[in-house]
Parts: sequence; structure tokens; C-alpha cells
Amino acid sequence: MSEKIKAIVLTSTSGSSDFSNLQLKEENYPKIESDDQVIVRVKASGLNFAELMQRQGFYKPASKTPYTPGFEAAGVVEEIGTGVTDFQVNDRVIIYNGSGMWKEVICLSRSNLIKMPDGMSFEDGAALMVNYLTAYQILFRMVNIRQGDKVLIHMAAGGVGFAATQLCKTVKDVTVIGTASAAKHEAITQNGVAHCIDYTKEDYVQEVKKLFPLGIDVVLDPLNGENAIKGYELLKPFGRICHYGAASITSESRSFVNAFKAWWKCLSVTSLDIINQNKSVCGYHLGFLMNNPSCVDQMSTDISNLLEMYSKGLINIQHDSTFAYSKIAEAMKRMHSRQNVGKIILKPDSEIEKESPRNVEEVKVATEDKVEQTQSEQSQQGSQQGGEQKAEEVARSEIAEAHREPVQSESEQIEHETSKLNVNDDQAKSENVSIEQTGEKSLAEEAQADANGLTESQLSENKQN
Repeated sequence: MSEKIKAIVLTSTSGSSDFSNLQLKEENYPKIESDDQVIVRVKASGLNFAELMQRQGFYKPASKTPYTPGFEAAGVVEEIGTGVTDFQVNDRVIIYNGSGMWKEVICLSRSNLIKMPDGMSFEDGAALMVNYLTAYQILFRMVNIRQGDKVLIHMAAGGVGFAATQLCKTVKDVTVIGTASAAKHEAITQNGVAHCIDYTKEDYVQEVKKLFPLGIDVVLDPLNGENAIKGYELLKPFGRICHYGAASITSESRSFVNAFKAWWKCLSVTSLDIINQNKSVCGYHLGFLMNNPSCVDQMSTDISNLLEMYSKGLINIQHDSTFAYSKIAEAMKRMHSRQNVGKIILKPDSEIEKESPRNVEEVKVATEDKVEQTQSEQSQQGSQQGGEQKAEEVARSEIAEAHREPVQSESEQIEHETSKLNVNDDQAKSENVSIEQTGEKSLAEEAQADANGLTESQLSENKQN
């Protein structure tokens, strides 16, 4: 085929704030080079914290740049090798690998494909592998969760946190304590968290001790650093802690100083300490397991179990937002700032263009969530005068923008609406201090209300069309 495809390429490892080391590039349509290979056209891919770490150079094992990141995706089979007998063209499949999933079209081994259950969306297919397999294997292979356990789940509104909470509820009388910012408490409560802790305002260690003075049974730790020590100390005898990430080490801009500080504070215990305290410490890394031949059968068994649970309705995958490949920087920023509730999905721009304007609404909802959170976090920062001036300028710009001619294509429409919503986000950051301190309605607020009204009206019309 002479067709060109698009792929997200990581050109170097860097924590640059402009995300310039992630570029959308053209490649040749792939060719089948062995009998056991299959070519899949991607409909949706998943974004995970591991890929944020890959961009910054903190992830191990590290691939040599340039390469295409991405652990998971879902799509449709377009070609099969002569040795492949259990898949056919047009089969809907989940695909996974240590990298390479952020492409329009992918050629990979038949062993990296799983048939999707009837009724599963491509978005669900792209969200299942990393988050749910990680949660499943940690809970049922590493810490061996059992009836009556008290489980602390950090980042309970994230992809793995959401998955782990649901899987905990499949075991009788398991109590889940979840950390998340206050704006996400309703979502994680509905998902099964019994006790919500706002880590931005509360000391989660003290809150857990108030709930369970004798200690808890399990800690799922994606944070590491000093949180590893705190988690270990919360365990009662026979307690288990599993470390599966290093979110406290990474930020939007890579800082080796901060990373070193967090590393220095990591848990350090000897075998004698563990004997005396009767606690278990373990670690989990899906990336290494994917590349380990001895784990193939176990992975296959666990994935089959997850698909069965999905078919029975025991798994309800939470989606946060959808971004085009060309908007990878915005997607990563959202995850870096921990604004997401559930899974962030990436899609090829060509797939976004085929879909209805509902994608505009998805991005709108995602951005409004971010604005709501930002308003709370920014209320103690900034300058009142600067906030009013900035808000007034941006609001007037919004009104002028709202009266322009509508865009012509769906892809342009999505980009147009997303750009406006990002402006609303910036405005929300700058003006909330003024609102709290004075209690008076400024010109900027009135203009903001007018602009929002116009923007919401346009989005509603687009959705109807």
C-alpha cells in the first residue's frame, strides 16, 4: 500500500513544558514481514502515567529514541499473515505491546491481539489492558486481597485507582479508602470508595488512623517517595503494600533535583525489619511483565478473567476525556495535573474527523472539570488587579470570537471549540481570587457570563447538527 499513516513520535526524553519532543509524523503503511503478524487499524488508544514518565526519561526499561510510545489500543484487523488462523479481516481487537500503539495503523504479532467481546466499544477496549490488568494482578496476584480487608487506594480517581476500586468490590466486605481532591469525591464514592480523603487539604495518614486505629490491611501505592514510608507504617501485622509507580517523583516539567529528593525518601527496610513487623512489601511493573516470556500464560489467563468480568457487568470503565493524536500535549498536561477522573483516550485525527460533534462536548466537559478544580486551587494565589484585568480582556475576546462565522469541517470545529474552552480555563484561574475577596460583580464577570452563554449555545447547536 502507498498510503501514509500518522504516528506520535517521542524524539528525545525531556520534561520541556512545550512538549516539543512529542511530534506527529508521517510513516509508510506497515508491511507484514512474518507469517504470524497482523495489521490493525487503530480506533482508540490509551494514555497512562507510564508514558508521561517515558517522555521525561524516568521510565525503565527505556527504549532508544525516536520511537512511538503507547501500551494499549483497540481497532480493526486489516491484514493477516498466512500463519494466522484464529483472526480474520474486520475482527474487532484489543492490542498491546511495550510501545508503538500511538499510530493509525500497526503491524504486530498475533500473540499481542485479543478479540473484543460483543458490545465492547473501542474506547473500552483501549482502556482495559493497562489499568485493569495492573489492578487485577496487584490485587489478586501480589497482595492477595481477601474478605474483610481494609484497602487504601491512592489516586482513586485515576485509571488504575478506578479499576482497583471496582475489583475490590468483587470481594465480600472489602472496605476501600480513597484519596482524591474534593471535586472528585462524588465520582469515587459512586464507584465504591467508602471513605474519601482530600489529600490536598488533609493529612491522609491521620485520617486513616482515625478510621482504623489498629491499622489497615492493604496499601496500593503509585506515589512512592515518602508516601512509601507512610503507607508501610499504616499497615497492621499481616498487612501488604504494593508499589507500582512513582507519581510523586514526576511533574509536568522534569526536575532531577525533585526526583532525587523523592527517591531519597523512599521506603528502605531490611529483611529483619520485615520479620519483626510481620508485613509484606512488593512491587509491580507491567512493562517488564509484557516482555517476559515466562508470564505469557499468566497474562492470558488474567486478561480472559477480566473480559469475563466485563461481560458480566462487574467492570464499568470510566472515561475522562478524548483527545486527538495531534493534541497529545493537552492530554498529558491534564494527567500531569491530576485533573482526570478515569481514563484519558487518544484517537487518530482521522478517526476524530469521522465522528459526530459529540467529541466537542467530551472536550468541553473535560475542560470544565479542569476549570472547576483550578478555581479551588488558585483561590489562594494570584493578584486581584491582574486577575480582573486579564479576565476582562479574555472575556471580551470570547464575545468577539463567539460572533465569528462558524467553522466548516468537523475537525476544525473540534479544534475551534477546544481552543475557546482553553481560554475559559485561563480566565477561570485569574479571576477567582477577585470574586472571593470583593464579593462584587465586575465587568469581567459579566463579560465572562455572556461569553460562556454564547459558547454553550454554539456547542449545543453543534451537537444537534
